[in-house]
This record gives sequence, structure tokens and C-alpha cells, in this order.
Amino acid sequence: MKNVISEDTSKRITALRFLLAVLVVFIHNNYTLKGIAETIAAGGDGILFNQNAFGKWVQLFISDGIARCAVPLFFLFAAYLQAKKNDPYPALLKKRARSLLVPYVLWIGIYLCYTIFGKLLIAKLMPEVLVHPDKTVFSWNFTDWFARIFGYGKWLGVLPDNNPGAAGQFWFVRDLMILVVCSPLLVRLVRKFPVGFFALVSLLYAFSVTVYFVEIPALFFYVAGLYWGIYDIPLLEKIDHITYVECIALFLITCVSACGFLGLESMMFLCMTVASCVLMLKFSAVIVRHEKAFKIASYFAGFSFFLYAIHMPALNELLRRIWLHFFPMKNAFFCLFEYFGVTALTIVIGTGIGIALKKICPPLFALLNGGRK
Repeated sequence: MKNVISEDTSKRITALRFLLAVLVVFIHNNYTLKGIAETIAAGGDGILFNQNAFGKWVQLFISDGIARCAVPLFFLFAAYLQAKKNDPYPALLKKRARSLLVPYVLWIGIYLCYTIFGKLLIAKLMPEVLVHPDKTVFSWNFTDWFARIFGYGKWLGVLPDNNPGAAGQFWFVRDLMILVVCSPLLVRLVRKFPVGFFALVSLLYAFSVTVYFVEIPALFFYVAGLYWGIYDIPLLEKIDHITYVECIALFLITCVSACGFLGLESMMFLCMTVASCVLMLKFSAVIVRHEKAFKIASYFAGFSFFLYAIHMPALNELLRRIWLHFFPMKNAFFCLFEYFGVTALTIVIGTGIGIALKKICPPLFALLNGGRK
């Protein structure tokens, strides 16, 4: 039996979908001294980056702060909607094959072609710009292919992280597919051990315990979404009773502690992620209350997945290179100019491609967008 999703909850989820995709773009267009140093250490070219303390904190508050709610909320919403709809397992797998597996295969295939043929072309024309010009597709073994398609390259010893090498942001889709497949077991545990299982998952999240098959934040927020839907928890109503002063104060305290002193691997960073989620869920009510704002958010919600999929690696990297050719980050102003300028261009162009593709070739857009409207 399917449960009814309240109109307010449905609207508030819709109101945030595109905004969360925008925040993901901010996460990925975020030059830092540490990131540039790691690139140089790996054999890449250095980039002029003359940032001041103000610019550093602006980027920390956005990319390493409020934007960190984006993917966790995607997991939370996906699990909540799944629990409320309560489709039979075969029907659920069929739906997710269309909304997750098909776009995953298509986008990873597109980015593999970009990686393979783009690198081969550059290796012929400008081999000096490549870190490893001799490392082409012809020298890839099974492990290289697996890491670029599915990820887990860090554990396999071929890539610096466990994201799919062809398009790192698709770790979200990969982990969501795994969690959907495992959902009958997770739902059973949620129903049979409601307190104990949530306590266990919370401890795993708090201490960043590696579970290998998925990222631990994915498991935590997906399970939290199942609890929200299965037990019909009035989550948004409870969040609405928290004042903005309390929400903002909690976020600022945890953000400054994690980003400024304790580090992004600390428990305080995990607390900040939860605080940013609470703040964003509360803000969703503001969008819904304003009819014009909600109408705009509702329209662009249909392009949230497309923007998430297209924004990197090709689009953002290309825009970065072009931008820095004309506006090198020679002072604090130009550092922030790149941060907001390239991000804005990536959002506008990526979304514009989606809008154009939907008009020109609706079937292809539907496939790439997982059938989302």
C-alpha cells in the first residue's frame, strides 16, 4: 500500500532540487592552495592563485560549508520517496534501471569517449601538457577500466579516490543504485530494529567507518530517508520550529570549527553537514511560500540531474582553462571572479544545453535525464 506524500513536502523537495545541483557545481569549481599543490605534486602544471583570507573563507563557507548538504539531501529525498511510494521490489528495480542505470551507462560512456579520444588527440598535438602522455587507453588493464567505469580506484591502487574515473560525480548514482538493490534488507532492519539500527548507522557515520560497498554518508542519509518515509516522521514540521538564528548559529559554529581548525575529515565536519541540511530544508519553505520563486524552481527542477551530470569533467574544465587564459587569478579579486564567474557559466551553459536538447530531441534528453520531468 502506497502512502500519501503531503503537498507541502512534495513542493519543498521540488523547490530544492535545482538549487542542490547548483551547490554541487560550487563544490567542484573550487581552487584551493592545497588542491593546486596536490596537482603539482602529481606532475601537473601550477596555476597562479593569489588568494587572501576573505576569499578563502568565502569559498570555505560555500563549497566546504553550505554546499555539503547537496548530495546528502539527494540521498535523503530518494529514500524518502521510495519508502512512501512503497513499490514492489521488481517494479522498483525497473524504475531505477531507467532513472539511474541507463543514464549512468550513457554518461560514463560519453565521458570515457571524451577521456580516451581527447587524450589521444592532445597526446598527438601537445604531449607536453599531459602528466602521463604514455598512459593512454591502449595501456589500460582491467583494473584501469573498472576504476574509470565504477570507481574504487583508491582501493585498487590506480586512482587517487574511489569515484568513477570517467566522471567523479557519478559516485552518487553508483551508490544510490547499490543502496536500492540492498533496500529490502535495509527496510527490514529499519522495521525490526528501529532504534538499534539507526544508532549503529549513526555511529558508523560519526566515526567515518569504511563500509566499502558505498560511502558512509550515502548509507547514513539514505537510511535516514527510509526512517522519514516508513515512520512518517514530521521532519519538516520539526525543522520549521527551529529558528533561523539557531540554524545559522549551529551551521556557523560547526563550519568554522571544521573548515578552519579541525579539518574536513573531523567529526565536526559531519555535524556541519547535518547542520547545513537542516538550514537548507528550512529555507525550502521560503521558496514554496513565494509563488514566482517556486514556479521558477519547479521548472528548473527537471534539469537538476542533467546539470549534475554535464557540469564535469568536460564542461567545467574547459571553461576554467578559457577563463584563466583571459583572467588569471593574480589577486584576491580575480580568484573570487573565477570562483563565481566559471561556476555561473557552467550552470547557465549546462542547463541551457539541457533545455535545448529537450526541445530538439526529447527522447535523447529523457534517456540522459533518467526520464525525469
